[in-house]
Amino acid sequence: MKLRDMPRQARPSAVRRRVERKARPVRVVAYVLLATAGVVALGGCRPAKSASQDAPKTVSVARAARGSIAITLEYPARIHARQEIVVSPKIAGRVETVKADVGQRVERGQVLFTLETTDYATQARQAQAALGSAQANLTRTSDSSLSSQEIQAQAAVKQAQVQYDDANDQYGRMQKLFDQGSASRQQLDSVKAKLDSAGIQLDAAKQNLSLLQEKSGPQSTGVASNQVDQAQATADLAQSQLSDAIVRSPLSGVVASRNIDPGELVSSAVPAFVVIDVGSVTAETNVEEGLVRTIHAGQEVPVAIDAAGIAKVLGTVQTVSPAADARTQAYAVKIRIDNPGDAVRPGMFARVTFPVDSRKNVLVVPNTAVITETGISYVYAVVQEGGNSVVKKVPVETGLSDETVTEITHGIDEGAVLITEGQSFLNDGQKVTPAP
Repeated sequence: MKLRDMPRQARPSAVRRRVERKARPVRVVAYVLLATAGVVALGGCRPAKSASQDAPKTVSVARAARGSIAITLEYPARIHARQEIVVSPKIAGRVETVKADVGQRVERGQVLFTLETTDYATQARQAQAALGSAQANLTRTSDSSLSSQEIQAQAAVKQAQVQYDDANDQYGRMQKLFDQGSASRQQLDSVKAKLDSAGIQLDAAKQNLSLLQEKSGPQSTGVASNQVDQAQATADLAQSQLSDAIVRSPLSGVVASRNIDPGELVSSAVPAFVVIDVGSVTAETNVEEGLVRTIHAGQEVPVAIDAAGIAKVLGTVQTVSPAADARTQAYAVKIRIDNPGDAVRPGMFARVTFPVDSRKNVLVVPNTAVITETGISYVYAVVQEGGNSVVKKVPVETGLSDETVTEITHGIDEGAVLITEGQSFLNDGQKVTPAP
């Protein structure tokens, strides 16, 4: 059997080693070729450098410029009518007519409602008749005989008795109303005063008659004169009550509420109508002690009233409370606002803006130009290098800041071009294309 026909395991070891030495270089070469091929393959998979990485990034810019800046604080406020009056009758009575209703505009002096006047008209006629009798009695007493004076005195006593009886009846009726809670103590006292006055008048008439019956002379004339004065006072009171039965609006405005109907019994304790003046309104708010010193009467401040569709209207500070509220420790401020067309209504909410601090002729930049990192503020400036616009990150010191701009106190100069949009992932020296 030839050597090449023998199995490898059966070959002599010397021959086997010689064959293995010849085969090893071949395997090494193969490994080198495979490694080289891998390097080439990896090199082919590496992405080629994009030309767009060197292209300038487009950014929005703005220039640092001189300007004014103001810090403001906004406070909630409630709208109130400039004037609000509760209308009640001066006298008690039954409602006869109602002349106005809620939401209706009324003028000062316009009739709102009336009371039944039958009793008051009767009292006025009686008082006027008594006055005429007293005046006639005074005239006759001055130039007539004693018997004529006695006749007039007797008539005066009868008249005074009628007035007293009428006043006593009125007092009885008012006493019942008071006991039922339909009349006030003031009304009861007023009727009682009339009763007392009528009693005094009756007593005076009786005394006058007695005096005339006892003797004649100047005393009778003095008594008659007093009767005239008393009768005049009674007549004036009766006429005033008759006039008070017609209740008029005390101001020009709008009826805010009506609490009576025809046929209803009312008194001075009943708030029959509420009339408000909304030609201008008042926004009332409360501010802290740190702000109140900066607010003064006559100052104009912007007010927003969302419910009325008013984004901004200028109001004038009307009053500033000199003392803090004991409960809230805040100071009340009232701002007057013109209200043409009555668009703003009492009860609406408003927002009042007060200035806190302001600076003029300072260097300001848009808020979007300032970036804060770890407590340090930066701006990204655009500078020229080699004919290209490149980025320069500049630390700055800031001052006041409002809703749109920030004050720069140190770090850049007026006219510096700053990036306001597109600062993300920018590096110093990177090329950019500024866009306004």
